[in-house]
Amino acid sequence: MKNVKLVDIIIIFFTIITIIIFSLFVYLQPNDAKQVVIESSHETWIYDINDDMIIDIPGPLGETEVVIQNGSVHVHDSPCRNKICVSTGEIKRTGQWIICLPNDVFVRIEGREDTNEDKVDDVAF
Repeated sequence: MKNVKLVDIIIIFFTIITIIIFSLFVYLQPNDAKQVVIESSHETWIYDINDDMIIDIPGPLGETEVVIQNGSVHVHDSPCRNKICVSTGEIKRTGQWIICLPNDVFVRIEGREDTNEDKVDDVAF
């Protein structure tokens, strides 16, 4: 310890303070924003769920039309035959997803889960 100088102690102190400040800045920021992640075989798109828009996603069969509106997302139209992705309806909660396998389009919602008490905790039959 006889080789430790005052400058070394000051550098260590400021390094620790800097790490603490940046850690607090990163971990205490609210991250409530939900995002709509849309993937196809070649690209990934990320949108805020609160921004209303219509997106045309290219796929092997043609374009799949995805609509983000009023905090929810749904597939409005797709060139696939059965249109199961269209009949899925709207999704708005974290972890929900819609997939169009024939056109290779995957839509999901990511982000922090709502703390809404209206959610179902468990289902028993």
